[in-house]
Amino acid sequence: MINNKLINFFVIFSFIGLWSSIGSDPYNFLFIFEKKNNFDLNISNINLKELINFLRAAFPLFCLLSSLLIILKYKLFKNQKKFIYILLIIQIIQIVSTFFSKDTIVSNYEDSIDHIGRYHWIISSIALIFIFMISAKLNNFQMRTLFYVSIFFLALMIVWFSAVFLIDFYRLNSTTSIYHLDISRESAYFLNHEMPRVTGLSRSIVFLYIIIFYITQNLDKFYTFFKYLLLSILGALIFLFQSKFAVITFLIANLFFIFNFKKKIEGAIIISFLIIIQITLFYSISNSRIIYNNINSKDIVVNDQKDNVFNEQKDIEKSESSKKHKHIRDFTDFSKTGLELFNHMIFSGRLSLWIKSFNYIYQRPFIGYGSMSDRIILNKKQLKYNQMINPISNAFLYAFISGGVFSLIFFIYFWINIRMTIFNIFKFHMTESNENKITTLLVLIILFRCLIENSIMLFGVDFLFLLNCMYLKTNK
Repeated sequence: MINNKLINFFVIFSFIGLWSSIGSDPYNFLFIFEKKNNFDLNISNINLKELINFLRAAFPLFCLLSSLLIILKYKLFKNQKKFIYILLIIQIIQIVSTFFSKDTIVSNYEDSIDHIGRYHWIISSIALIFIFMISAKLNNFQMRTLFYVSIFFLALMIVWFSAVFLIDFYRLNSTTSIYHLDISRESAYFLNHEMPRVTGLSRSIVFLYIIIFYITQNLDKFYTFFKYLLLSILGALIFLFQSKFAVITFLIANLFFIFNFKKKIEGAIIISFLIIIQITLFYSISNSRIIYNNINSKDIVVNDQKDNVFNEQKDIEKSESSKKHKHIRDFTDFSKTGLELFNHMIFSGRLSLWIKSFNYIYQRPFIGYGSMSDRIILNKKQLKYNQMINPISNAFLYAFISGGVFSLIFFIYFWINIRMTIFNIFKFHMTESNENKITTLLVLIILFRCLIENSIMLFGVDFLFLLNCMYLKTNK
């Protein structure tokens, strides 16, 4: 074990820095090597946002190199947990596959800077793995500290981005559900980068919802009101943002909440009542923007009258549009039929991406196309016309298409290796530890997310919380 307060500080500082780097673009760091002939230094005219983005994008590399030096100095590669070795091997495979993807179809859509940028998420993931490897060997280091840091950043992200979506929901005079807000609107960018979509945000809310339910169990009963108030708001946001996966996992989590009550029938009544409140709050928020829009329309009409430019037809159109507000996202598409409609309604178009991916997997089954390649080879037409691109949205297929069959084998092996953590779900009613309950439910949900998202195969919220959960039980 290591007794070094400076390394303790480094671990916490680095963990905070990696959280802050989520959503960063490698180009914010690599632009200093803007291509002219080869690599020419170009660091002029950096404004504050560009400086922040530069630091966010560059931090994972700094963290990787610094943590590697500590690991080598103290020989910390030895006697680590097996699952951490598996995750590290997957990242190494991704590095190799990305390096050998230079002469594939991917190379037609990237220059040298773009290719180097595809290592960014691998670097971030390895840096995080190293941080946990170091923290596991620190004497008297509390793993809960890193977990609380994650809760803070998760809550901060949810509050900030939810507020932006809600403000736009009212301000833009939209008649659609919040799910259909234009993702290219000006306010949908944070530090010049795209904000998380409402679907991704709602899935993160499920994490916070579960954590708050269990982490407040031992607080004084005086705080029970505030606990259920928070849960009511978070649940309403999940219904408002309308991610199908988030709603399903939210309902599953509520079923497990019932096990936390000594009197199960009473618990079922409380949870059912809580869900009713959440749905009511969701509908109230969605419905209130109609009132807001009507009031806003009347103010416009009054101002128009004052300026003698009142347009009666315009007023009629506004009145008609106020009757067409939608509270629920559209799940059907009358232009589609049969399997195509089923794909749209159930899988949100993912099924066609999965089928399409096998054409490319068949061509390079052993080595794959490297990190982030799914966004290129599955979206060639979208790239050509500068349209929105879609990831493969399945972590298992991402492992296959990016790193080949060995990447997929180790990814499956990872889940087999931590199976006991997942199987704890069957002993949920006998588990007394709230930490075990949080760990079990979050890991289970992350596994489910791997079926419909790239999830832990990319550095992000899922990867951070997965490692948090796996090390939480080893708290010394």
